[in-house]
Amino acid sequence: MHLLYVPTIACNLACKYCYLEDQTCNDFTQDPVQTLEHALEKFHDAGVLPFNLSLHGGEVTTLKQDALQKLFNIIQRHYVDNLDALVAEGFKKQSPHIKTNLYNFDKLYDLLAKQGVSISGSVDLPLSLHDKYRRTKGDESTLNKTLDNLKLLAKYPHSKKLSSTIYLEHFNNIEQLIQDIWFIHSDIGFDMNNFNFMFGFESDNDSLPLGIQQLTDTQQVEFYQRLKTEFIGTDLEYGLKRNWFDEFRPTYCTNSVNCGERFFLLQGDGEIYSCVRGQGRDDFYYGNILNDSVEDIFANGKRKISTQHQELGLHQDCRECEYIHYCHTGCPYVKNLNQDSKSYTCALQKQIYLDNPITYPPAKDEKQQKYYLHDYLIKVHPMEAQNSELVSNAGGSGEVILPNDLYQNQNSIRHIIEQDAVLQDLYSNEAIIFELDDMQIRLHSQILKRQRDIYSIFSGQSAKLHIKKSIFDANCNEPVRNTMYLQMLRDTNVVYGDEKRVKQEHTFTHQIYYNHLAPSEFGDEYVSFELCELFKLHEYLFVNGVLNNLFVTTSYLRDYHYKKQKDNAFYHIQALNLPFQNIEFYWER
Repeated sequence: MHLLYVPTIACNLACKYCYLEDQTCNDFTQDPVQTLEHALEKFHDAGVLPFNLSLHGGEVTTLKQDALQKLFNIIQRHYVDNLDALVAEGFKKQSPHIKTNLYNFDKLYDLLAKQGVSISGSVDLPLSLHDKYRRTKGDESTLNKTLDNLKLLAKYPHSKKLSSTIYLEHFNNIEQLIQDIWFIHSDIGFDMNNFNFMFGFESDNDSLPLGIQQLTDTQQVEFYQRLKTEFIGTDLEYGLKRNWFDEFRPTYCTNSVNCGERFFLLQGDGEIYSCVRGQGRDDFYYGNILNDSVEDIFANGKRKISTQHQELGLHQDCRECEYIHYCHTGCPYVKNLNQDSKSYTCALQKQIYLDNPITYPPAKDEKQQKYYLHDYLIKVHPMEAQNSELVSNAGGSGEVILPNDLYQNQNSIRHIIEQDAVLQDLYSNEAIIFELDDMQIRLHSQILKRQRDIYSIFSGQSAKLHIKKSIFDANCNEPVRNTMYLQMLRDTNVVYGDEKRVKQEHTFTHQIYYNHLAPSEFGDEYVSFELCELFKLHEYLFVNGVLNNLFVTTSYLRDYHYKKQKDNAFYHIQALNLPFQNIEFYWER
């Protein structure tokens, strides 16, 4: 995992566009050293290895030197203790790293240099906007002190870099920005090859200054092209081509298939979020390392990021894009914020790919593009993957004819259910609970649920079903003859049936008679069934990276569903797919 650690939320500045807004006026009550020690121990016990551990803020350098020293020691010890495992995975990081606004850099120079800490400093370019926006909490300028500390950073003996975020006002002052890049490089003496840009995005903060607006696709490309014109053929050409736009290349977190599987931000209070962008946002909150299991945190991360991508759907441009295997549609946080289903830097990324055709070759033909698209859909939009495969195999554009009265209210599936007591039991949202460790998940019908949740279940986790006794009475006069009926499917598609539909593949079916189900700790109205041994028995059928789909019902309700399909055409049309309560999950070994 890539772990950002935020030991303090406090900051010594009051930057006017800060994503943390008023959060920096407070701080955590927990000891940041103890939190990190506890987290690393818990990750280790769960078999999770942070390969990159960086300190972020707030502003890290507001911590007391004693606390910083202890944090650096913990991080260095982590890298040394796990050196063999890290090198085996291709990671060679050995030193602590901090992100800083550089305001306190002079005070901490000796400590940072002694510990070999790598530095990522942030400045605003042009520098006139640094003076305008990067103010102290007393609204005093930080520019002169920052310039002095940049001179110190230029002489710093360990790894260092700078970064700058670009909004509309920065773009509108691009000529001054270029001059200031040269000023820092030539006059200050800091090698601006070690530098990168980030593009700011829209915010729900209504108090942001007027110039703090997201650039359009066209403006981002224009910015990139102007810098190429200025710096190609100079001693900053390497930085332009290699580092300045690194955030928009496939190795960056924003281009992950699912960043919730790998990238995490841990706060000093134990709270875990997706990243600095999602910090403090409920939709990107994964749990608390002090209270929650690592397995639950990872499962929440994967599920929440999947949900963000799925809720917005897949943009038509992405469906047709020959580069989808590089960007994977972009950052889920910004997509959510902008309510746009493709990357907010799409045009810029394509231009970078075009400028580096050997490193980033496009799909060579339509067939390969469809393969890349389908591969992405399977991982992020599995239901779409089925539709995509169905469309690609259809081979024609035949007209689909539906009866005119299908859309009348009395023929809707919800109305049909309301009129049928047995169907109400079959589709009940209250009848079945899936217990995963300490998490209780009420299962809903696959075809009626409004939100699709995808979980990760780790080998060794506790998994149990709790089923209301009353549904064994539904459509059955003698519950002793009824069974709990489980069907497991997975996202390896097969084609069968008279209609030749592409469907999820069935892997196993399991039944237990009602009388042999165990009591439930949820009370006398429930029975329960332990799933661990069943999953273990069929573990060979779980494929890495392939979604599994478990349906739960009773044998008598299952029979009633198929009878209802025969008796009611409107029901049949709307319940073509399995309607039973289900849970979808990846099996993690």
